Amino acid sequence: MAEKRGSPALGVLELEHIARGVLCADAVHKRTVIELLASRPVSGGKHLLYLRGEVAEMEEAMSIGVEIAGESLLDSLFLPMADLQLWPGIPDSKNPDELGYGEKWISDVILSAAIVETSTICSLLAAMDAACKETEVTVRDMRLGIGIMGKAFFTMTGELCDIEAAADAARAAADQQLLALEVIPAPANEIIGQLIQ
Repeated sequence: MAEKRGSPALGVLELEHIARGVLCADAVHKRTVIELLASRPVSGGKHLLYLRGEVAEMEEAMSIGVEIAGESLLDSLFLPMADLQLWPGIPDSKNPDELGYGEKWISDVILSAAIVETSTICSLLAAMDAACKETEVTVRDMRLGIGIMGKAFFTMTGELCDIEAAADAARAAADQQLLALEVIPAPANEIIGQLIQ
């Protein structure tokens, strides 16, 4: 197992209704010291709140958010030590145009790849965190709900044995929210740097 790397706690609330999402964002912001990274509607009419902060404060913020969300809550995620590879893909209201993983995959080494797709954003982030902590892989792309009907996916590359171990960890973490998980042992040159960023 790879060395566990972490950072501040990450909290995500995924709500069915935009109006209730805005109410949650307001309550969490007013009642805690957590940093509200973003509060935004996404495809499918969902509303997402992304939170960052210390573990104890995050526990309080998530409790408040879950309570306020009530029956509108579709999914939630609390990662006490989110893997560092998650943060570049997390929306940040201060830098809304700086999302994602812009680095192209350019290499003479033929690596393996995996694509993980889930029905909720929270389950994808949990799967990605588990995969990154399981073994040495590199996240290449992550999409969180926008333009893909509220679903989410990420791609990762690495040695085949690492990709298979990371895929198993992602599958277990996503559980019933997993829609698809595909492993490509040696991607064709034509898709390297295009479909797998």
